[in-house]
Parts: sequence; C-alpha cells; structure tokens
Amino acid sequence: MEHAEVHIREEKYQITEGNKKWAFGLMIVGLILAAIGYFTYHPHIEGLSEHDLHHLTTKRLLANLLVNGYFFFIVSICAAVFIAISQIANAGWYVAIRRIPEAMSEYTLIGGPILILITIFGLPILYHWAHEGIMTEGASNYDALLAGKSWYLNKPFFIIRMSAYFAFWIFCAHMFRKYSRNEDEIGGLTNYHKTYNLSTAFMVVFAFTFSMYSWDQMMSIDAHWYSTIFSIYNFATGWVSAITIIYLFTHYLRGKNYLNVATDEHQHDLGKFMFAFSVFWTYMWVAQFLLIWYANIPEEVAYYKTRLFGSYKFLFYFVVLVNFLIPFFFFMRRDFKRSRAVGFFVGGALLIGHWLDVYLMTMPGAMNLATDPSDAHPAGIIQVPFQGVGIMEVGFLCLFAGLFLWVTLKALTKANLYPTKHPYIMESALHDVGI
Repeated sequence: MEHAEVHIREEKYQITEGNKKWAFGLMIVGLILAAIGYFTYHPHIEGLSEHDLHHLTTKRLLANLLVNGYFFFIVSICAAVFIAISQIANAGWYVAIRRIPEAMSEYTLIGGPILILITIFGLPILYHWAHEGIMTEGASNYDALLAGKSWYLNKPFFIIRMSAYFAFWIFCAHMFRKYSRNEDEIGGLTNYHKTYNLSTAFMVVFAFTFSMYSWDQMMSIDAHWYSTIFSIYNFATGWVSAITIIYLFTHYLRGKNYLNVATDEHQHDLGKFMFAFSVFWTYMWVAQFLLIWYANIPEEVAYYKTRLFGSYKFLFYFVVLVNFLIPFFFFMRRDFKRSRAVGFFVGGALLIGHWLDVYLMTMPGAMNLATDPSDAHPAGIIQVPFQGVGIMEVGFLCLFAGLFLWVTLKALTKANLYPTKHPYIMESALHDVGI
C-alpha cells in the first residue's frame, strides 16, 4: 500500500470558546442540578423513622460523590496504564495518539485528592465497617465478622493505604508525561528508556495495589461480602472506559483537523480494543456472577440477591445490555469502527453503561442503614430500596465530566499533540495493517 507523504511538525491544540462552554457549562449545570436534587430529595419509605430518612439525604449526596470520584479517577489512571503497557510492549502504532492518554492522566492530580477527601468524609456514613462501636465487643451493634477484619479494615490504615497508592500512581503518571515532553525537546533514547524502566516498575506495583484499592474503596462498602475477581472486574470497567475516551478524543481531534499523523487505522485499532475489552468485561461479569451463584455461600450471594431480585433488578440487566450487546453488534463491522457517527454512539453508550456499573457497585451498599443486629436484621443492616437515577445523579455526573473534560483539554495544550521525536513516531504515522 502506498502512503501519503507524512510531515512530522509542531501541532499545538488551542482551546476554543466551544470547549470552554461545554466544560464550564457542564460543571455549572451539574452543580445546579446536584443542589436541586439534594434539597428536593425527601424520601418516604415505610418503616423508617424521620431520623433515618433525613440520614438518607446525606448518604445519597456522599454516595454520588463517591461514584463519580471513583469512576473518573480510575479512568484517568487507566490512561496511564495504557501508556505503560504500550511502552513495555514496544508498541509503535499508538505513538500518534499517545498525548491523549497523557492528557487524561493529568486528571489524577485533581481527581486523587478529591477522592481522598470524599472518602474521609464518607467513611463513617457510607462504610458499615467504619461505624462507631461495630468492632467493639459488648457494643449494641457489635459485628463479630467485621471485628475479625479490624486489622485491615480500620480508618487510619485505610487512609494510609489509599494515600500511598495514589501518591505512587500519580507520581508515575506525572513522570510519563514529563519524560515524553522532555523527549520532544532533546530527542534521543534517554527519555524513552526512562519511560520503559518506570513502566515496568509501575505495572508490577499497580497490579497489586489496584487490587487492594478496589477491595478498599468499593468492595468494603458491602463489608460482609467478598469476591476473588472483583479487582479484575473493576480494572476492566476503568480500562474499557479509558480506551473509549481515547477513541472519542481521537475522532474529535481528527475532525478538527488536528493529529495529522493519526489515520483511520489508528481509529480502527482503538475500536478493536473497545470491542475486545467489552467482551473481556462481560467475561469478568459472568465469571464473578456464576462462581458466586453456583457456590451459594450466603455471605457472597447476598451481594447479587440485592441487585438481582430487589429494586435494582432492571439496572442490573440494563448494564449488561449496554456494556456488551451494543459494542458487540455495532463494532462487529469494520467500517463502523471507523465511523464518527457510530463511534460516538457506541462510545457514549459505553461510558454511560460503565458509569452505571460503578453506580450499581456503590449505591445498594452505601444507601443501606445501620441498626443493631436483631432477628429482623441479623447483619445489622436495613436494606433501602433503589432511590432512582434522578436530578442529583445527573448533576454530579455532569459536574465531574465537565471537570475531567476541562483538565484533559487544558493538558492537551501543554505539549505538541504527538511526540515528534519519539523513536517510533514514523512507524506510527505510516501505520499499515496490510488490508
């Protein structure tokens, strides 16, 4: 196949008024909607006292903050993982679009501290194991099962672990960007080798720390429950979402006559990643569900009982429909992976679907009310029915999406839109799969 002439040149992105309107508009509208949703939320649930009902308002506020804080943070850190894996694999094809995941990873500098603050304020309200007296023998709400986990599930150690994970991940993401931008200035292989060495260390540490982090942040919301593949399932959610956003940004930039070195082949490869890892996410979803359901261990099955037979039933199946069937059937076709219209539809559906997936991980456990153990409530938990995806949920999603969009767009302006002196830049620009 003959290639068009490729020119490696400086190409800087300029933020437009439209960008500002979208980013700040989402944040402002999101903040307004979230406030309206908070002040107009007056639940009426039979059997609950006025005190419990008032408590639900605070729980829903913090739970929404946790859902969005977690979702956008794991998306941004998975963008750094995308760089690290590609670097270790000595991949050449991705170099033309590398600055997009670099820009996405810059959100970790803001998203990490925000998520830590949300967690600190939310610990005694959202996490059953963090309630006062629950691990103190003799207390009215004492839980022997949770007390047995007190060596790991305790507030100081929890915050220390989380801070350590974030510090290492954010540092590595920052260094990936720094080495890449240094490479533009001095060329050579020095920064390439530094990135390679850091990527190997990062991936080894990340594999262990992300597993523990997902247990801490998400699985411990339902502290009586556990799953051996929950961390892989969480990673699949962040990974598919990160690749989807890279795909959408590539479409957007090419549509605005940027990224002259990126071609339909790059778009196609990203589409194949979206297709393949949507299937991988579904495999993790099915594997976790079938293993737990077949084993029928009460403390494991309780997680699915709430979601499969309770008021979350529709959302439970809807998430699978959106995250599997839509990318599977639409992205089967080669031309659809390259189509802007189809790509934006599938990409938008995947992002909504995986946000709902995180919502479904969080809300059933976070919205439950703690009580003293009794015959009616042996686990010391009052199940609260699904409160719906309403104005508050839409508002916080818009708020965090606008912040993520602004940080990413701003980061794109800080360097050339592709690394001009990367050793594989020409290989990427001449990307040809031979079809």
